[in-house]
Amino acid sequence: MSAKDPINVTFNHSDSSLYPSEGMRVLQMIVTVMIFVVGISLNGLVVWALGVRVWCRKGRAAGERQSADSFRIYVVNLALADLVLLLRTPLMLSYLVNDFSWTLGEPVCKLVIYLRCLGLYASAFLLCAVAVERCLCLLRPVWARMKRPSWAVPLACNIIWVLAAVFAIPYINTAKVYHKGGRNSCIESDLEGGQALNVLETVAGFLLPLVIFLSCNVAVIFCAKKAESAMSSPTSSTGPSYSSQRLTRLYRVLFLTMFLFLTCWVPYFTCRFLRALSYGRPDWENLKVRATTAAYFALFLVYIKSALNPILYVFAARGLGRTVRASLVSTIERVFNEELSESLRRKSLRRRDSQF
Repeated sequence: MSAKDPINVTFNHSDSSLYPSEGMRVLQMIVTVMIFVVGISLNGLVVWALGVRVWCRKGRAAGERQSADSFRIYVVNLALADLVLLLRTPLMLSYLVNDFSWTLGEPVCKLVIYLRCLGLYASAFLLCAVAVERCLCLLRPVWARMKRPSWAVPLACNIIWVLAAVFAIPYINTAKVYHKGGRNSCIESDLEGGQALNVLETVAGFLLPLVIFLSCNVAVIFCAKKAESAMSSPTSSTGPSYSSQRLTRLYRVLFLTMFLFLTCWVPYFTCRFLRALSYGRPDWENLKVRATTAAYFALFLVYIKSALNPILYVFAARGLGRTVRASLVSTIERVFNEELSESLRRKSLRRRDSQF
């Protein structure tokens, strides 16, 4: 490949001297395995307990309000989006094992980049949907719990997945396997509409979800503050304290979700925006190299958030947490009872054999 090749000029940051050290490579492998094991386990548990197990029952769970059921549907879809994003980590592990060299070919490279974009878009849209759902349940509780059609939330989730898939499809054409310095790199080309995709990603996949997410959470906090001040003169001794506990839990969940969103997503998208901003500017080449490297490491923060989402949206919610624990306990009891009955059956057979 000649020095005038446009791809070579665009991606000259792939020099071998810019790759991390051997110790950093091993550390990345360990972190990748931990993220995969924890993230797949927790998100898989959420999908099974709140999705498969609940939907296999006849109708809606007993005593479950429509708003609670809607929130559960959003959380299950959010867990599916996190699973899509985390499923690419084993493929990236192969990249680390082979000393930062891509050996799986260009089709798998396109699949990895597509899964990343699909998971990011779906997660961003679903996080906004969860924030809007929480806001609706507080501002319009009667409509959200009683009057809203039962098909509204499933339809919204289907639209979100379709939009995420449509936004992610163009990235397939930008995925390239580039060879330099004895290594193959799976990268996104800045050519063939890559810059337009970066602008679209920044606006639709980051800025707009960020505004909706923060606005809804701030609105919930203000409304909760008003409700808390309205309970300053309680009429009963138990009601206000229980509501205060619920508000404290709400503040905790809102703070953690906003904190993780800002610390895990903002660095990644900011680095990608700086990389796109430096395109075609030779004097900004150093900024482009640093932004590309930083975006690579910031992606690990996105993976960590995907692995921790079930803790925030399930185990911090009393109703959903009880459902998961009940499903897990019932499964363990069922397995234990099956093993116990099998053991008793074998002992009975051995006794009969001894009698003969």
